[in-house]
Amino acid sequence: MEKPLSAVFVTEVSAVTAPMLAGWVNKGHRIAAIVVPGPRAGKHRSFSTLRRRWRRRFALRSHLGRTTPRLVELGPSDDWDAIQQQLGTSGADLLVCFGYGKRVPQTVLGLFPKGGLNLHPALLPHYRGPHPIHRLVIDQMHDVHGGVTLHNMTAGFDQGDIIAQVRFAAEDWHSAGSVKQALTEAMATLVADVIPEFCRGELAGAPQPDGTYVWARLQRDPLIVGLHTSSEYVGRLCRIVGSSVSVIVLIKGQAVRLAQPVRRLGPPTGQAPKLRWGLVEFDCADARVAHLAYGKLSRLLSRWQSRRRTGQESRSFDIKRFGVTD
Repeated sequence: MEKPLSAVFVTEVSAVTAPMLAGWVNKGHRIAAIVVPGPRAGKHRSFSTLRRRWRRRFALRSHLGRTTPRLVELGPSDDWDAIQQQLGTSGADLLVCFGYGKRVPQTVLGLFPKGGLNLHPALLPHYRGPHPIHRLVIDQMHDVHGGVTLHNMTAGFDQGDIIAQVRFAAEDWHSAGSVKQALTEAMATLVADVIPEFCRGELAGAPQPDGTYVWARLQRDPLIVGLHTSSEYVGRLCRIVGSSVSVIVLIKGQAVRLAQPVRRLGPPTGQAPKLRWGLVEFDCADARVAHLAYGKLSRLLSRWQSRRRTGQESRSFDIKRFGVTD
């Protein structure tokens, strides 16, 4: 019988990561601890901190039942020394990371016989950095480099050997909710199915090729759309990145922020953009469209859509493995 593995996870606990944790446990493996973001100085008993802790407990209870992994909070001003002392006695085989924006010290990675593995939401070596999904959509490269990579953690950001990759399908890029669902399911698959193969020595991984690649950092400058952009591109921007970056159309020199597309009105008319009753009408390169103006109602609608499941059953993925050993 295969020996169960033990892992320390470094990630926020949410609806996106809880299925990954559950998949690991359901395969018979153990979670030694979960290192989660801690509160800022002076915020240990604030409402936002208590709400975040409650959400973590709810997500864990929903996916793991009565299994209660140990949570270790790592605040912005904390270093890894105290955390290292706690993790040093965990007896874990490896560390698994997702969404942690800083380097994990090599001394910490050295605590684990199998080292550290990271999940990155793009097909490395392309779009390394903290905001790959947003940049992929903005650069219109989501169909080319969109997916999830499992790779070794090193001293450099997103530069370690690639263990496996999952590519997203075109339909996964319809909205923030569909991207989130694809990310959730892909990470759960890689963690449950591929990480044990790596730990058994069945995958050696492959070095990332040398070259110059896009560093995926999100710029906060507004994205101006209109006659030079297609209606499909504008709609995708609004649905996926519009809550983080302002997508705007100019009406009489004034910037109006767009939210979700409402309908396609027909071909371009040559008329000026219009704003009335919370709707913005304007010409794109291929159509005249109507969008909601960004506001409280559109934000609520966006949150509701992002929480919807795009499918009732998890799908299987075509996993590309690197360095398969005989």
